[in-house]
Amino acid sequence: MKNFIIRTLSGLAFTVLVIGSILYGPVAFAVVFGIIMTLAVYEFLNITLGRGFSGENLPAKAFTIVAAISLFVNVFLISAYGLDSLYLLFTMLPIVGIFISNMYVKEYNVHGTQMVDGVQQRRPNGYEMFPFSIAALVYVALPFSLFSLVLFDKTGVYNGNLLLSMMVLLWCTDVGAYLLGSTLGQMNNHRLFLSISPKKSWEGFFGGLILAVAGAIALRYTGLLELSMVDTVILGVIICVFGVLGDLVESQLKRNFGVKDSGSIMPGHGGMLDRFDGALLAFPVAIVYLIFFAA
Repeated sequence: MKNFIIRTLSGLAFTVLVIGSILYGPVAFAVVFGIIMTLAVYEFLNITLGRGFSGENLPAKAFTIVAAISLFVNVFLISAYGLDSLYLLFTMLPIVGIFISNMYVKEYNVHGTQMVDGVQQRRPNGYEMFPFSIAALVYVALPFSLFSLVLFDKTGVYNGNLLLSMMVLLWCTDVGAYLLGSTLGQMNNHRLFLSISPKKSWEGFFGGLILAVAGAIALRYTGLLELSMVDTVILGVIICVFGVLGDLVESQLKRNFGVKDSGSIMPGHGGMLDRFDGALLAFPVAIVYLIFFAA
């Protein structure tokens, strides 16, 4: 009972923080989501390169986090204040640092373990440092940076309704998947992707899809989602389908590295990467659709 209360309170507090930062204004969004993005990148690097800042992974982790922050801040400033997009080139400087730091790794082609904070962990070899660092930028930092692209309307005025609506649709997907997955899914045993996530079912997927589309239509009628009916339905489908895929991608990552949760910053919920795994795939696809294809 105590764990349930802690889990509920931490989840509620985090939800209020996320919604509040989006509604309050651009600076609040940039600060809160910048911190969340940094923590998520750090968690990804902990999974792939080992926990903490110690030994040979320290330079690669530090340069990757600096590159991630640079990318996020520059895309936000370009979207919010019209900063010249050439400033994105500054992100290349820490990436060069990742290249250079990789040269000083002593062991290549050798997989081993190391003790970190009293815990035996997998030790990556030198060839893995750079690709995992770049993966952190592409898989985590870039999607978070793209969030800024839907925060401002065509006149440049801040409007967080679209991003907030996308968040709500992702939560609708989770709720719908849980409701049907925990009932019909357990009864019929139609597994969605058994080798990666044994608990996910096709019934849960369609439950999430139904609630995501229904939620999108409801948001349209409340005025939060200012899209045509066709685009509204398509957005709900995109958020659900790619949100589920994003969840599966992170599950596979953790399974490959023998990790249960990406972190422990949220009691009962894991880390920031666990909280935004679906958004990392769903939101970029949705943003591309909204910018280039929506009416």
